Amino acid sequence: MSAPFDADVCLKQFTGYAPMFPLPNGVLFPHLVLPLHIFEDRYREMTADTLAGDRMLALAMLRPGHESEYSAKSAPIYPTVCLGQIVVDEELDDGRYNIIVRGICRARVIDELDTDDAYRVAHLEPLKDVYPAESTDCWADCRAKLIDAFRRRFPQLDSNVDLQRAVRDELSLGVLCDLLSSSLVLSPADSAEALMETDVRRRCRWLLNRLQPTQESYEGDSGFPPAFSVN
Repeated sequence: MSAPFDADVCLKQFTGYAPMFPLPNGVLFPHLVLPLHIFEDRYREMTADTLAGDRMLALAMLRPGHESEYSAKSAPIYPTVCLGQIVVDEELDDGRYNIIVRGICRARVIDELDTDDAYRVAHLEPLKDVYPAESTDCWADCRAKLIDAFRRRFPQLDSNVDLQRAVRDELSLGVLCDLLSSSLVLSPADSAEALMETDVRRRCRWLLNRLQPTQESYEGDSGFPPAFSVN
C-alpha cells in the first residue's frame, strides 16, 4: 500500500495521453502500488520515454484467451485501465528496469494513437469514484460489513498490522474496496470487473459477494498487504 497522496494534484499534470502497458495476469488499482520488472525491448523504450516525461503510464488488462497476441499492439484489452505514475525506478546495467508504479485513478480508453513507437499509446478519460446519494450511516454500515466479511473470511489476518492500519486510517470506502480486492487472488475477469466498477456502492456489494465462504470465483488470498507482481 502506498503512502497517502493527492490524485487530483497528479491529474493536473496529465495531458490526456499515456503509454499503455497491457498485463496478461496482473492489475493495478488506484492508490496502490505495483512493482514491475521491465525486460522486453519495447517496454524498456516505453519506460525510458515515460521517465523522461511526466512518469505516467496506463496499466491495462489483456482479455483472457488472447495471450498468444500479447506481442501485437492490437491485442484486445479491457476498456478500463489504471492510470499510474512511476514513483521508484532503477535501471540495471543491461538496460532492464525495476520500477514501482502507483495507481492514480481509473481511466477509460477513448482511442489509441497510431504511432511509430514499439509500445501502445492511448487517449484516456480519467474516471472518479461515484458515491450515490446515501446517508453517512449507510456508508459507515457498508464499511463495517466489508471489514467484518474480510476478517471472517481470513481470520488469520485479524492481527495483521497492515490491515489494522488500513482500518484505522479510515480510507474512503472506494479505496478500501480496492485495497481488499488487491489482497485476493482473483481471476483476470474478476479483476477487470472490479477495476471497471466506478460506482462505489456496487463495488462494495461485488466485493462482499466475493468474500462469501461459498464463493468459487477466486482461488484464495495473495496475502496482506497485496503481493508484488513481476512483469
